[in-house]
Amino acid sequence: MQTTFNASDSGQAVIQNTTAAGIEKLVVNLHPGNDSMVDLQIREEGPDATQLVSSTISIHQEGLQKLVEWLRNQGAVD
Repeated sequence: MQTTFNASDSGQAVIQNTTAAGIEKLVVNLHPGNDSMVDLQIREEGPDATQLVSSTISIHQEGLQKLVEWLRNQGAVD
């Protein structure tokens, strides 16, 4: 598995895992001028670049803080 990370000045970050079964992406979009909202998108693509699954959630600042707290409690982040 090969993992890459790309970020842009426009507020988008992409973590991509490439495997023999296809590509998995986590796309994070920040909203310029609105630091209380973030969009998270999960994409899965087959080996021929056909999109198999795509799911998006928007989360506000309070929910994001709760998510980070939960991830810390799980030991996933410091």
